[in-house]
Amino acid sequence: MCLSKPIVRWPRRFNWDGDRIVHEAIVPSSRPVVGRRSGGYDIDVREFLVSDRNAVMGRALRVDLKTFVEGVEGGDWELFSSRGPGSFDHRADMIAAFVGREVAYRSGGGRDPWQFPDETLAIRSGDCEDRALLMASLLLASGTSSFNVRVALGRLRTWDARGRRRENDHVWVMYKDEAGRWLLLEPTHATKVEGLRAAPKTETPVRAEYVPLYLFNDVHLWAVAGVADEKVNLARDWSGVHPTFGGAVHKSILNEALPASVCPPWVLAALNRHFTTPLGITSLTVDDVDAGAYDPRDHFDNAYVVQGWQRVKQRLTQFGGAPSLSLDSFFYAAHGIADFYAHTSYAHFAGQAGQPLPLADPANLTPVRPADYGPGGDFDLASNAFSINDAVFGGTHATSAAHWNGSIISGRYAQKSDSHGLLEKFFSVPSELTDAPSFKWRGGLPHHNEIAVDGPTAEKGHKLYAAPRYARQYAMRYDAAVRHIRQEFAARWTV
Repeated sequence: MCLSKPIVRWPRRFNWDGDRIVHEAIVPSSRPVVGRRSGGYDIDVREFLVSDRNAVMGRALRVDLKTFVEGVEGGDWELFSSRGPGSFDHRADMIAAFVGREVAYRSGGGRDPWQFPDETLAIRSGDCEDRALLMASLLLASGTSSFNVRVALGRLRTWDARGRRRENDHVWVMYKDEAGRWLLLEPTHATKVEGLRAAPKTETPVRAEYVPLYLFNDVHLWAVAGVADEKVNLARDWSGVHPTFGGAVHKSILNEALPASVCPPWVLAALNRHFTTPLGITSLTVDDVDAGAYDPRDHFDNAYVVQGWQRVKQRLTQFGGAPSLSLDSFFYAAHGIADFYAHTSYAHFAGQAGQPLPLADPANLTPVRPADYGPGGDFDLASNAFSINDAVFGGTHATSAAHWNGSIISGRYAQKSDSHGLLEKFFSVPSELTDAPSFKWRGGLPHHNEIAVDGPTAEKGHKLYAAPRYARQYAMRYDAAVRHIRQEFAARWTV
């Protein structure tokens, strides 16, 4: 994609100095610790920038940059290495040109781990964030004040001639020149390109806009105010994973529910250690519950709603007895709470348009309107719209609807002879549950994928909600999970 300067803008409505300091500047590294194949560790985002004392950057300036500046047309090493008028702007120009010409742009192919500037300099390739971090680090190492350098985490929006908008996550550098104006240094401007797949055929953009969500240098991380319709969270938005309830949405909910005003940072860091990226696949995040032995009561599956709340209550009680020693108990309780809102029909009947979802009272799950699964309703189990598991349930859709009327239900999962996906084949419902006479009725439930609201977009095979309503349900359930987890933590955490 090529953009000409006249159509690119970085709006003056944004304060490129940064609006509000974010003290929790931690992001998952998205890479395993040396010597391990999986897992990860938390890192302060500012550590991706190096100081003027970094010997590697200093050598690059003395050797690589000097060779480059002396060999490029218009380069002036004497000006570059001085502190006179124009020297700082010349450094910015030369450093941006050096990265553009000498460091190949390599597509990350997704959300791969960030490289440290030393690594990018050594291998001479990287994607937008790697090149931006190197560019900013070289500016700092050259003597440019960190007050005049920002790395921006945000989005690049483009519009074509028909007014259609595209949006991509992006990282770039902002530099305040000697006249006091913020200028944008684009890290994707590169002479050399490696491993870039052919872009999908789209109309040439006629306008582009850089929208920052966060700004940081080697001293501070700032959130940017005035970003319309943006609800940002550093650990969530830049964690190197795509949100799904397979783990990343659980992590997102937990981090949003427990800000520093509610939860000490070390406690949140300990809770986050339950999440891992298996086998180096950065697009997939699982947690201890997802990766362990499957029990539907941990996930509110197969309509084990009362039993699910019993487990949540037990774990919250353990946490309340000794909070700092029972963090694992709270983690599993929080997972269960999130799954209740995502998996069950509670939100369907308790939600009201334009209002926050009332938090569930486990002792009285009576929703705003009756849980009616009969013919003609908007959750019609009596029709053939949803599947049943004939290997477990010998009845009809109508008998199933009559049995479950008035109850909060959830979808069936991991039942015998009922696999709907590869992952489900690896799990099975414990025999202590399947041997119970009442289990047959759970075979008459819709499948989990047909009714659950597990992520921002519907699972393949979802049947309960069309796209617009699904999106509203997801936002409402996500918000309720955040509020409920925060409430339970605040009620029990003691120093």
